[in-house]
Amino acid sequence: MAGVHITSVEVAGPGGAVPGAVNRVGSGSIPVRTYEPGGGATPWATLVWAHGGSFVRGTLDWPEADWVSRSFAEAGLRVVSVDYVLASETVKAPAPSNDVTAVVAWAGAEYDGPLVVGGASAGAHLAVLATLDQRDRHPDRAADALILEYPTLHRVQRADPRLADAVAALPEARRFRADRIAEMYDFYLGSDRIGEVAGGPAVAGELPAARLALLPPTIVVNADADELRASGEEFIEQLGAAGVTVSSRVEEGTVHGYLNRPTETADAAAQSRATIEFFVRELREMVGP
Repeated sequence: MAGVHITSVEVAGPGGAVPGAVNRVGSGSIPVRTYEPGGGATPWATLVWAHGGSFVRGTLDWPEADWVSRSFAEAGLRVVSVDYVLASETVKAPAPSNDVTAVVAWAGAEYDGPLVVGGASAGAHLAVLATLDQRDRHPDRAADALILEYPTLHRVQRADPRLADAVAALPEARRFRADRIAEMYDFYLGSDRIGEVAGGPAVAGELPAARLALLPPTIVVNADADELRASGEEFIEQLGAAGVTVSSRVEEGTVHGYLNRPTETADAAAQSRATIEFFVRELREMVGP
C-alpha cells in the first residue's frame, strides 16, 4: 500500500489513572496514528477508527487497525486510528469510549470536511458511544456518518437458529456463545455498576430509541458465520425504527474478525477488499463527492 503518509501523535485525553482507584475516566494522553492519502491528495473525509478486541485487546499494529486504515487512506480518506485504553482489572467503562470521544473531538476541531466515526467489533461499540458524545458536546461538529464492522452492541443477543447452524462447525476460538458475550461485557462494565455508568446505560444496544435517533446515517457490515451477527442485525432494526438511515451488507463466507486476517488467503483478501469498497462507496453517497 504505497503512497500512504503515516504519522503518530498524542491527543489530550479526558483524564488518567488515579492510584488505588478504578479508572472510569480515560487516558491522560491517547496515542493515535494518522493515515493521509498519498500524492498530496486532499482527503474527502476524516474517519476516526477504533479496532476491536473484546474491549481488552488490540493495538495500532493489528491489521484491523493498520491494514484497514491504510486501505481507507488509499481510497482518499484521512484516517485517525485510536489506541484507546483497554479494559482491565483497573480500567472499566466508560474509559475506553471516553478516549475515542476525545479523539473524535480532536479530529473534529483539527480537520475540515466531513467527519466519520467507525470501528470493528468492540471498537464499533465504542464508536457508537463516541458519536453520541460528540453530538452532545460539539453539535456544530457532529459526525456526518457512522460505520460499523461486525459490531457487538448487546449484552444479551436474541436467538437466531440460522446462525446457530452456520457457526456449528467453527472452532471454539471463533465462537461467541451467550456466556462468552456476558463475560466480556461484565468485565468491561465492572461488577459494581454493570449496565449503568455516569448515570446511564453504557451498552449501545440498550439505549432508548430517542437516543439512537440522534445517530447519523450508519453503514453496517456483518460477518456471515458469526454469532455476533445477531447483534448487528438487531441494531440495524433498532436504528431503522428510530428513523436513522442505514445501509448494510453481510460479507459472504466470512467469520468474525476477518479484517484481522486480510491476507491469510486469496478469499480473505477479496472479502476484506470488498468490505472496504462497500464502506467507501456508501460513504461517498452519504458525505462526499
